[in-house]
Amino acid sequence: MRIGGMNNPLEAARWGNTPIIQKKAVEASKNAMTDDFVKKLQDLARRDAQKGVGMSQEAIDLCHAQMSKYVSPDRSAPIAQMTQELQKAEKAHKGEDPTLEFLDRMLAQFKGKGRPERIVKSFSGLAGGCSGNLHSTPENQVATVFSPDGEEIAQYNTSGGGWMNLTTKAENQFLGDSNDVYKQAWDAARAEIKNAAQKQPVACEGETATFDVRA
Repeated sequence: MRIGGMNNPLEAARWGNTPIIQKKAVEASKNAMTDDFVKKLQDLARRDAQKGVGMSQEAIDLCHAQMSKYVSPDRSAPIAQMTQELQKAEKAHKGEDPTLEFLDRMLAQFKGKGRPERIVKSFSGLAGGCSGNLHSTPENQVATVFSPDGEEIAQYNTSGGGWMNLTTKAENQFLGDSNDVYKQAWDAARAEIKNAAQKQPVACEGETATFDVRA
C-alpha cells in the first residue's frame, strides 16, 4: 500500500518538510549571514537606493555566490554519477551496431526475452551521502538525486532538457533572509533620501535650487 501526501515521511523529506530539514535550513542560512556578506549586501542596497532601482544584478550575484559557498549542496558529483547510470541504461535499450542488434533480436527470440523496455533502479551511497532514482525507457529517461536527508536536489528528464537543480529548503531560507537584509537597508536609504529632499532650502530670488530624486 502506498501512502501519499505530506503524511508520508519520504514525501515530506523529498520536499524539505521534515523538522530536521527545516531546522538545518535555518542553521545553514544563519551561518551564511557572515558580517562581511551582510555589510557588502547593505552597501549595494544603499547604492541601488541612490540610483532608484531595485535589487541590482551585482547584489543578486553576491547572494548566489554566498549561497553556493555556504548553503547549496554539492550537486555536481552525484549528478555525474547518475549521468553515467543514465548512459548505461540508454545503451541497454538500443544496440550500437545494426548487425549486432539484429543478432540480439534473433537470439532474444530463442531465449524468450529481448532488450529491456523499462529500467528502474535506486542508488545509495552516491557522493556526499546522496542517493538517486532512475527510470529509463527507450523514449524517455528520468532521474532524481536526493540529499542525505532525502530532500530532492536535482532532477533529470530527457524531454525537459536535461539536468535541473531544485531549490532546497535551506537555499530558499537563505534567499529569503538575504532579501530581508537588502530590503531593510534599501528602505532606510530611500527614507534618508526623501528626508534630505524635504529639507532642501527654498531658493532665493536669483538663485536656482537643483536636486534629483528618483523614485
